[in-house]
Amino acid sequence: MTSTPLMADQTLFRDARIFDFDHLPETFHYRDAQVRDLAFAFRPCLHGSTPLNTILRGVPGTGKTTAVRRIFAEVGEVCETVVPVLVPCQAHCTPYAVFSQIYLALFGQSPPGTGVPLRRVMARIAGDIAARGAVLVVCLDDAGHLLHAGVLDEVLASLLRIHEGYPGARAGVLLTLSDVDLDLSTALTPSTLSVLHASEVFFPPYSRQEIRGILADRVRAGLYPGVVPPAILDLMAERTDACGDLRVGLDMVRRAALAAEMEARTTVTAEDVHAAYAVSRHLQVGAALGSLNEGERAVLDAVLASAEDEAVISAEAYTRLLERRQMSYTAFHDHLRKLEFLRLVDLVKVRRKGRARAVLVRDGVEEVMPVRGAGVAEEERGYGGGR
Repeated sequence: MTSTPLMADQTLFRDARIFDFDHLPETFHYRDAQVRDLAFAFRPCLHGSTPLNTILRGVPGTGKTTAVRRIFAEVGEVCETVVPVLVPCQAHCTPYAVFSQIYLALFGQSPPGTGVPLRRVMARIAGDIAARGAVLVVCLDDAGHLLHAGVLDEVLASLLRIHEGYPGARAGVLLTLSDVDLDLSTALTPSTLSVLHASEVFFPPYSRQEIRGILADRVRAGLYPGVVPPAILDLMAERTDACGDLRVGLDMVRRAALAAEMEARTTVTAEDVHAAYAVSRHLQVGAALGSLNEGERAVLDAVLASAEDEAVISAEAYTRLLERRQMSYTAFHDHLRKLEFLRLVDLVKVRRKGRARAVLVRDGVEEVMPVRGAGVAEEERGYGGGR
């Protein structure tokens, strides 16, 4: 049977926002135990105290941030004296940037970008919290970025000891960590660990069947009936399971449906899925590249320009970099470590004189680099009209 093609003003999408990564689904399956643990951590707030500080640990795309958003929404409905703030640390990785996000959540505007010391921003935040008799609960989402920047200890100490400098102000923290092996006991000072005293909630990877269930929910809510046949949904679940990141699956569904829509078809095909996955599987790489500053980008460019067979000695990349711009070797090495932290490269010791390291470029970086920042209208466009 041949399906009727779409008219020019028709769409396959009921609501394209359903596939956004920050969309809070009405149903949050397969994380009941984790949500219960977070609810337990927040129980002291119902009695006017601070929550139990908690670390949410799991690889990317396992529901950590969604769980935080859900518990923040529920707590906000039942407890007016809790002020929850989620800070995405990949984009805000300095103490001033973190507290600026808290300031924005409290007052509806950011503090001045320059000329205002951090202590004055903290004083305004603490004064507002104390005047309300409220408890500030900050989620440092992807807190590993603060650790890599060398400021996690400072940020945690400032939040958890805020009552010492500003009587009446109280705060608790949640941290999401994508590095399941990261040992904070070796990364934080003893004084900070003593006030953090965090419990942990682990988010295991979703099984293929769980992935299929989640994608099916999003497809039902975001697309019209019949757009994704059961066999195609199975393929989407298999591809998502292969990469282990649910966000890749959500992006793949949207891209595949958009491809069918652009060709005026009413059904997604296997070819649409394979083409979408070829792009979506590099989602983490694209996000990491988008977070690089000018110096980090220059170092990565030098590595790529020097690499043969995806490997280059770090000193050779530094020499290539100096042909384009001046940078100390210390800064160069710090940028390399940031690229390693973002999983864009791997640093491997090699047998040479001194402390030589080979830089191995990870899969997807070269494919994404040339198009990073080029027209993202396809992802940002709105979807109107009815099917």
